[in-house]
Amino acid sequence: MATALIAPKTRTLTEQMLLIRAVETRLQEMCNSGELGADLHMNTGQEAIAVGVCSALRETDYVVSHHRTIAHAIAKGVPLDGLLAELLGKPSGICRGIAGEMHLSWMPSRFAFSWQLVGTCVPVAAGLAWAVKNYLKTDDVVVVFHGDAATANGQWHEGVNIAAVQKLPLLLVCENNHLAGNVRPEHYLPVPNVWERMLGYGLPNDIVDGNDVDEVRLVAEDAIERVRREQRPFLLECDTTRLGRHKQGQGDLRSKDEIACLAERDPLKDVTQDERQGIEARVAQLIAGVMEVR
Repeated sequence: MATALIAPKTRTLTEQMLLIRAVETRLQEMCNSGELGADLHMNTGQEAIAVGVCSALRETDYVVSHHRTIAHAIAKGVPLDGLLAELLGKPSGICRGIAGEMHLSWMPSRFAFSWQLVGTCVPVAAGLAWAVKNYLKTDDVVVVFHGDAATANGQWHEGVNIAAVQKLPLLLVCENNHLAGNVRPEHYLPVPNVWERMLGYGLPNDIVDGNDVDEVRLVAEDAIERVRREQRPFLLECDTTRLGRHKQGQGDLRSKDEIACLAERDPLKDVTQDERQGIEARVAQLIAGVMEVR
């Protein structure tokens, strides 16, 4: 795995997931040690969704993210040194060090933006999809990532409604980790599955094992091409497991036994220690170099 930090186009799907895990792990260590003061939201256990979906996109397709954004940015090809510099508050960052984790944007790779308020990324992504269809007049697709709890938010429904009415090329990817922070889904979801919410809008949908990167990519390819061809929204629900806390500094109310059980679905559980350490060492070296730049 010596090629862990090579160009995104030539990374394997596993290398992409390992890179995301290594970056977030190192940033979390820096938060714990006081080297980095940030409110980071980790993707530990959910990396297969970002990697699988983004690997199925054209370079010209757009991605809109939510508060858990690092994985999506890396998977969409945002330059790693510039991303890290941004997260570390450096002027050399992709947004000159002022955006942090939850307001990222890098249009050269069509990573349009991330949006921190739960559910509000969807109506903004719908606006981008409207512009792509009616102003730019291309057949590019806009993908918006969000969690299951976002579907309990009014802005999510407003965004889906306008996308359905206007027949916009929008793929909604729901990262369903069955948690809203530490709140269980029975407190915010009236139906067992998120895809059932789409029935009221008359929109197509599918559900996939969000921890199987190959399956995610296969199903995402079909969904993306359907959105491109039919020019109307589609929801892809990805059933997944968040193995870490909701965000840095917040406790996790789940038991150790529950987390250990969920870890059996870790998309990286079969990766060797040597593979992990090789990428982790390179990420640590890259971050150290970024830290030296003022």
